Amino acid sequence: MKNALRIVVVVASLMLLTVINQAQQLTRVRVAHFSPDTPAVEVYLNGEFSGIQALNFGDISGWVELPAGTYSVAVAPAGTSVEQAAIGPVDLTLTPGGWFTVNAIGSLGSGTLTASVASEPYRILDTDEASVTVFHGIEDAPAVDVILTDGTVLVSGLTFGNSTNITVPAGVYDLAVVPSGTTSPVVIDLSGTALNARTFYYVGATNQLAAPQVALSAIGFGLVENLIDKEQLPTIVEIAAGDSRFDTLVAALQATGLDAALAGDGPFTVFAPTDEAFADLLATLGITADELLADTDLLTSVLLYHVSPTRAFANDVVGVTGLATLQGSGINVGIDNQGVALDFTTRLLQTDIEGSNGVIHVIDEVLLPSR
Repeated sequence: MKNALRIVVVVASLMLLTVINQAQQLTRVRVAHFSPDTPAVEVYLNGEFSGIQALNFGDISGWVELPAGTYSVAVAPAGTSVEQAAIGPVDLTLTPGGWFTVNAIGSLGSGTLTASVASEPYRILDTDEASVTVFHGIEDAPAVDVILTDGTVLVSGLTFGNSTNITVPAGVYDLAVVPSGTTSPVVIDLSGTALNARTFYYVGATNQLAAPQVALSAIGFGLVENLIDKEQLPTIVEIAAGDSRFDTLVAALQATGLDAALAGDGPFTVFAPTDEAFADLLATLGITADELLADTDLLTSVLLYHVSPTRAFANDVVGVTGLATLQGSGINVGIDNQGVALDFTTRLLQTDIEGSNGVIHVIDEVLLPSR
């Protein structure tokens, strides 16, 4: 890269458990320190030191492999204890087969220090592919696009604290990060960026708008190939059933019999409303959860509107204006200064949770078909 920015390159090694119960469903987690005024930190899981090395600003840790489940995560200044945590403890649900980067972002001095989780789609890569996850960690920067010199948009409408993934042919790219919807000014010049084949990249834009920096992790496919066999991933129904955010969704799938259908080969893309999203819908309709579950015809139509008959990752979603659904109506996809909007108001809370038969994107509202 031909810019004068400090680029932190972390080729993350895997920190694997020596004894793995093959019957367990596993997940992977690492931490990125993207808060410019926060000192070196250490990470605690369920109140115990995680084994993740002390991280300075701009560092990205190696991966830690854990049984899937909900963990209490805390980030504390290095050399202190969990009682002095600057972030958390906060409960994070790490789904089976997932790869999650917990980003420490915001400012300690302004009281905005927080954690944002990016889900990365580690998958089988073709021989000429590179997988790139881009994370926006500059608190005072607007929503941004990543473009080529000819104006081609690779990433669109990425807002602070959020990430997206693209898969591109390996090669050298002249890239620029610019305010969303424009071609200038260039926030970060990434001219001459080399992306190697069969490599997973994590690119974090960090620091402040006046002095932006880039943190980079690059992991070769060979290091993780044995850990991302599609056949070992749970189905999207199994992922939902193991995530406490989706209790209402799972009950609805079971009530309609769609849980069996979505356990099939697929591929499927499921926009999964959280329990809070269903609670908001029930309050709006003035009905109870039992009443909703009893109306299986209505419920089936609503649920099928959340399923697209394809495996669409986040970068696929932002590249279209609409998505077909199993219900028959199409979902409108738009980009505004807050990021991606489905049917104009619904937001993506988490993207690219991959299963053996599809992918889940978490959303903050229940989508309602027009017919």
